Amino acid sequence: MRPLIKGLAPFALALGLAGCAHAQQDGPGGAVLAEAAYPEGPLWRDGRLYVAEMGADRIRVFDDPGAGAIWRTPEGCGPTAIAPYGEGFVVLCHRAARLAVLDGQGRVLRTIEESAEGAPFQNPNDASSDDRGGVYFTDPGPFTRQVGPRGVVYRLDAQGRVERLIEGLWYANGVFFEAGARRLYVSDMFRHRVLRYAVGEDGALSALAPIDVGLAAAPWPAGAPAYAEWGPDGLEIGPDGDLYVAIYGQGRVLRVSADGALAVALTAPTQFLTNIAFDGQGRAYTTGAFDNVEWPFRGEVRVWPPGALAGQAQAP
Repeated sequence: MRPLIKGLAPFALALGLAGCAHAQQDGPGGAVLAEAAYPEGPLWRDGRLYVAEMGADRIRVFDDPGAGAIWRTPEGCGPTAIAPYGEGFVVLCHRAARLAVLDGQGRVLRTIEESAEGAPFQNPNDASSDDRGGVYFTDPGPFTRQVGPRGVVYRLDAQGRVERLIEGLWYANGVFFEAGARRLYVSDMFRHRVLRYAVGEDGALSALAPIDVGLAAAPWPAGAPAYAEWGPDGLEIGPDGDLYVAIYGQGRVLRVSADGALAVALTAPTQFLTNIAFDGQGRAYTTGAFDNVEWPFRGEVRVWPPGALAGQAQAP
């Protein structure tokens, strides 16, 4: 069965210019780029930073040095990721359980609510574009340890077909495709590990040894309240070739070297750290929330100077 594709009526984005806060210096490492409502899925592309705000039903677009636009989604979308797709983007509506395919100006071309096999999405979460015109994305299932593994990884191909690739993950969270090495990284959150796959020329996935972040994340950060649903969230390869992993519930970033060595790189102000992205100058952008209970989940977008997340902070 082909994916269920709907027209524009159920989902539309209002594109409007809006001022975005310039970075304010805050501490020796990072600076607040903007306050946000549960920000996730930062994407750096063509000199712009895109950030999904689940708690505000919008995509924030930051020009360098800071002013930008807002692409507003309808109430209930709850966007958590945006990824390049075709001539535009695909947005993951976490709360509305659908994908929205956009043009380059943020206008919705179509929405997709199920896989090619007819399986409806649960709550799409994170996304990463590949080198063949497609997008990998996670669909984690219930956010609780009281429910068993239901997480899935899909791939949206260039023609709009959604294929189910990996299943049985215990909250499939962050995902990142490394084009140079042709590797796919997926956060198996509640098992406290990052899965790695070699991606063949035909697109086939071959499992590699997973990265265990359980021991690397201990002991619990001083001053951080205990939190049962902690684990690896968003991730990305940094300019140094290492893998950087946001640890949700602990508010810190782990760095994984090419040989698998683990190190605690940095603790961020937001306990519920959701994701990370790097720009062409080596700066890092983290997204996270201070609160994940009271709507709209107050958080921030933070920018770090080159080397800061690797413990080599330079002056901002």
